[in-house]
Amino acid sequence: TLKLLGAQTALDELGIGVIRDAYADILFPGISTIQTRAKYFVLIPYLFERAANQNLSNGREFYKWLNTSEDKLVDTLVKNSESEETGIIGKNALKQKRTVKMKPSSIYWNGMRTFEILRNTGISLSAACNIAWSSARKKHEIEIKTDGDSFDDSSAGQGNLLLFSPFKADYDFEKTASISLTHKEAEFLENRILKASLSKDTLLAFLIKNRLNCNSFDEIPSNVLPDGMRIDYQLAKAFSDFIIGAHIRYNIIFSNYEDEEMINEFNLWKDDFTDGEFKLDSILGRISCNYSTAKFCEEFLESVYKNDFKSMDELIIAREKAVKGDRAKLCKPKEYQYNNDRPVHFYRLDYRFGTAKIIIDDIIKGL
Repeated sequence: TLKLLGAQTALDELGIGVIRDAYADILFPGISTIQTRAKYFVLIPYLFERAANQNLSNGREFYKWLNTSEDKLVDTLVKNSESEETGIIGKNALKQKRTVKMKPSSIYWNGMRTFEILRNTGISLSAACNIAWSSARKKHEIEIKTDGDSFDDSSAGQGNLLLFSPFKADYDFEKTASISLTHKEAEFLENRILKASLSKDTLLAFLIKNRLNCNSFDEIPSNVLPDGMRIDYQLAKAFSDFIIGAHIRYNIIFSNYEDEEMINEFNLWKDDFTDGEFKLDSILGRISCNYSTAKFCEEFLESVYKNDFKSMDELIIAREKAVKGDRAKLCKPKEYQYNNDRPVHFYRLDYRFGTAKIIIDDIIKGL
């Protein structure tokens, strides 16, 4: 209930998430909205290495040890970080003497694969735990059999480290880690993002490489971007400027045409939008988009240019019903009430820039 009362940034009443996410993956790969700080990209490999040195009975026990250690690390991060620091996963739960269900290892796993912090980019978290445990056990057996003799094979004693790009903690992170990156950690993450095949030629890498930490998605200086990157950024920005009109119109319908502020917003948007040049085909052609979403965008655009409010509103109502089914608000005026202070989806898309900005800022500060 408290989450529902919070920020409504995850709503997708008109089903445009497929376009939003496709451009987010192009511009800021490896970033997800539930990531909080860059530090976790290095803490998880640290914990894997530490877990490999425990005498655990199987991969399941390895996974449990990892999760328990993640919970213990919350207190360490809180104690060693400045009081105003945000983004420590489990900080609020710690005050209530409980733990979070979704651990950092799950939240950051896809990003670690994208940035090739994980060497095998297709491996799952559970499979990695099994491999790390098995590798650690084999290493232990070899050490016992050789009784301290050195190996000819340089990889034989590496064990768990084969899972991750070579990087070790140079301090006792379980006792002294803060949520901020050390210089060495920041260098490692910069190197991974700038060299990994899925992230090296992206806006994320460019902003880190050039130490550009912009305040908003709209403030990114497109004139300094390489040609392909600039085109992708401009297409994403153009779609954001376009689809906000549909969401404003949604609120007008939801308010039973009584929200004067939304009506004014729509008129201002329509005048500004129709004065400019807009190429929906280029936007949709850059990504993989399902037919129904593309058709909705095309028909909404057509209704805007024709100034056909009746068709526009019918289209939006039908689209929400198709996307949300029984949860469609516009179809149930008695069940759902419009709140003038909380219009639905009244914000421009930023393609996960809000999270990316935090990660970028952490890396730049560390450097």
